[in-house]
Amino acid sequence: LAFALAELIDNSLSATSRITGIRSIQIKLLFDDSQGKPAVAVIDNGRGMTSKQLNNWAVYRLSKFTRQGDFESDHSGYVRPLPVPRSLNSDISYFGVGGKQAVFFVGQSARMISKPADSQDVHELVLSKEDF
Repeated sequence: LAFALAELIDNSLSATSRITGIRSIQIKLLFDDSQGKPAVAVIDNGRGMTSKQLNNWAVYRLSKFTRQGDFESDHSGYVRPLPVPRSLNSDISYFGVGGKQAVFFVGQSARMISKPADSQDVHELVLSKEDF
């Protein structure tokens, strides 16, 4: 569970890496009936994802390191930091959990709502563990 949450936080850190103001990342544990079941919400003020990016996120074995050039991403200049034994660095993904699998360590479904910074459109992806 700790590595799964670390992966989700890493995704938010990556999404907010180019924010010039205050980076905001919130983790909410919801135990009320607003979601139907208990839920974990990770909310950030990052760059957001288009519908294509959300769909690509849901493809198994399509990581930020293996995406083709036609994927809308700004990870083109990404350089993986050197591993530091037994410590966290700027690449929590070093632990290998992966955002797609991390959500299913925590629950049975994922609901992602995203608005790209340069768009008025809001995109939503709902994915069950069974469908994944």
